[in-house]
Amino acid sequence: MKWIRAAGAAVLLVTSAVAVAQSSPVLLIDSAGKVAARALNETLMLVNVGGGVVAPASIRPIYDADGRVASGLAAWQTGGSVLFTSSDCTTGAHVHGSPHAGVRATAQVQTASGIVLHVGAVGTATTLPIRSILYDSGCASVTVREGGLFPVVMTFNLSAVHPPPLSFQ
Repeated sequence: MKWIRAAGAAVLLVTSAVAVAQSSPVLLIDSAGKVAARALNETLMLVNVGGGVVAPASIRPIYDADGRVASGLAAWQTGGSVLFTSSDCTTGAHVHGSPHAGVRATAQVQTASGIVLHVGAVGTATTLPIRSILYDSGCASVTVREGGLFPVVMTFNLSAVHPPPLSFQ
């Protein structure tokens, strides 16, 4: 009878620990010790960019000099693009929609001031004439008509506000 009570207590203890773990959000912490984001999955974070707006941002592993992944450390992902209706990447910024349900369209681009998250509006996509595209490498002049676009409503400098290295807590 004692072993049944002990087994029952162990099951209750494990069940309680699992319930607490599942109810606590996984947080991404920056190098200053501040909460940078909540994890949606292993590489997609939900960042509070201000004004009650939460937007997805991607992270990537940090590698050492020999190309090996550093344990427990991450950095903000780059390599996105922002499309503009102006010919010089200054006005009419738009981003492509996200394949993830319920999150805003965003793009992350490396600039001279850091990795900037461009946050799209909530709503339906539009098709527009695009005259320039901002990449990590700079602004490129183009002339295309592009669909699936959302106007950028705000920008957020990820690396300035939440400097890497980043880690989960």
